[in-house]
Amino acid sequence: MISRFVLVCIWVCISSVNLGANNVLTDSLLNRLPNTSDEEKATTYLHISEAFRLTDLSLSIIYGDSAVSWAHESGDETLKADILKSLGVSCYYNGEFDLAIDYYNQSMEAYRLIDNLSGIALCLNNIGLVYEELGNFELSIDYFERSGEIGEQMNDQEWIAFVMLNLGNSHFYRGNMQQAINNYYHALLIFTDMDDKNSIGEACNNIGSVYNTWGESEKALEYFERAREIYKITGDDRNLSKVLSNIAEIYNFYYKDYLKAKKLYEESLEIKIKLNDLIGIAMQNNNMGTLYANMEEFDKAQKYFVISMNLYQEMASQTGLVMVYYNMGKLYEQMQKTSEALDYYKMSLNIARKIGQSDYIADNHEALFKCYAALGDYPNFNKHYKMFEIGNDTLVENLHRSQMLEMEARFKVEQLVQQNMKLTEELHTIKNKVQKYRLISFAFGGIIVFTLIFYFLYVIFRK
Repeated sequence: MISRFVLVCIWVCISSVNLGANNVLTDSLLNRLPNTSDEEKATTYLHISEAFRLTDLSLSIIYGDSAVSWAHESGDETLKADILKSLGVSCYYNGEFDLAIDYYNQSMEAYRLIDNLSGIALCLNNIGLVYEELGNFELSIDYFERSGEIGEQMNDQEWIAFVMLNLGNSHFYRGNMQQAINNYYHALLIFTDMDDKNSIGEACNNIGSVYNTWGESEKALEYFERAREIYKITGDDRNLSKVLSNIAEIYNFYYKDYLKAKKLYEESLEIKIKLNDLIGIAMQNNNMGTLYANMEEFDKAQKYFVISMNLYQEMASQTGLVMVYYNMGKLYEQMQKTSEALDYYKMSLNIARKIGQSDYIADNHEALFKCYAALGDYPNFNKHYKMFEIGNDTLVENLHRSQMLEMEARFKVEQLVQQNMKLTEELHTIKNKVQKYRLISFAFGGIIVFTLIFYFLYVIFRK
């Protein structure tokens, strides 16, 4: 059983090791700087900037800006655009979302000047990720779609599939499960055709999340386990930590196996700490809070939720705050502190309305009408009950579930069609080769016959 104190110690130790390793790397790079040519200085400053990415954002930006200046000085516009994009990534990982968008826009403009379509597509996608974290799903979808259009223009199937995953995520957060699973299966079909195992794992993980949202926990677990096995083989710790958390959620809420859920959550959290993934660390603290709430260890639950809430507030992550406020409301409701519960549910509802997160809008209305019923406040009970009914139409829910199953069937059919097309192509290739070999054989046979005839004629006339 890993306590919060032990986790903090682990975090400090890992951070110290990372810091030590970074110091060795940066010292080596800094020592090289005086001996590098002007052309090499930009790349060296970039490497130093990226070495500080997860430990000191201010130094990362200082060295990154120096790299931009040297790249501009050398006239290498591609390198300049790459450096600006790298700075955007550093800001994103550290929760500085406005600054990340600014660097991505600068990078995109630099890529436009040199007509680098793949660079533009990448920046559009990255801006979409930032807006998704900020809870502005309309903008995130717009940027993802624009990035996907460039992918289609370049006929880059891998990029189209990658963008489909991100589009699916934005639709997922908006509660549009049908569109989300449509995007996920589209991506899975392309990645399966390419035999891109790591991306297949990501698509399976996301499809599992849709099934889990619709209460199909066993089906969800099937997809999560497929993803988990893939990540173990490929060694992708960042995605492994996500799927471990998703599997833990099923054991936490569906099977009520809290010890197994706890082990999986802690394994995921340790990976997040190792990667210094602040967004992931915030999420895992929230998840640990839900676990302890289910175990009715309310003090521990509250501590984890507060850690998560503080991190999300620092990053201004609206999607994160919707979730953790709702969970804190549930915790206070369990503790029979209805007044505090109402405050958190209202905060969650306000943000969910603002960013259009329909699942949390319905969940908060349900939670609020139950609280008001307990308080005997019937006007507010009626208000939220009606709003809950509007957003929770069972017929619509069943329609979505049937559409989801239809999408899975369509994916399997399309997969079989692709396999048959490949088999047909292979058979056609074999047929062409056989025909080619037949012609060669006939020609070779003709040469032999002609040679024999010529030989016999030669022998006859010689006599």
